[in-house]
Amino acid sequence: MILTGSIFSCTKSSNNPTTYYFKGNFNGTAKNLSTSVLAAKSNLGTGVYNLTIVGTTISEEAGITLWSNQDNFTAGTTYNLSALNGTTFNSLSYVSPLGSSSPTSIWNSTYNYGVVAQSFTCTITESTSTYIKGTFNGVIYMNTDSAVVSQSVTVGQFYAKY
Repeated sequence: MILTGSIFSCTKSSNNPTTYYFKGNFNGTAKNLSTSVLAAKSNLGTGVYNLTIVGTTISEEAGITLWSNQDNFTAGTTYNLSALNGTTFNSLSYVSPLGSSSPTSIWNSTYNYGVVAQSFTCTITESTSTYIKGTFNGVIYMNTDSAVVSQSVTVGQFYAKY
């Protein structure tokens, strides 16, 4: 799943000092994609559940997509790259500049143009009916077939509002 051009808003009242975040080191560069941070859970039927967490700024966006055969997006659960018995993938995506459809602007933890060492891990550390927190890391690949271009994503953290 590639996230491009998504527009989310996060309204915060003056009585709620909570700051949601989506941040990590992308190839050693700290990124804080916290202008707008949201999470959404879906029951897609036939035993398929999805959790998507997105963080944006004015110029870039990153997102995590998790799949499960049960609604188990709970604290202490860790998700790796392979999902639903290998039928799909959990993923980390990144787009910059926001809204671009150029293959050189779109990055994902899965690579379809050859065999590479793919990795992605996401651990949920807190989950309530109003927010979700967790950590993530992995390798993302530029969406081109001309050469394998990758970035390591480390010390990723999110705190997102449902």
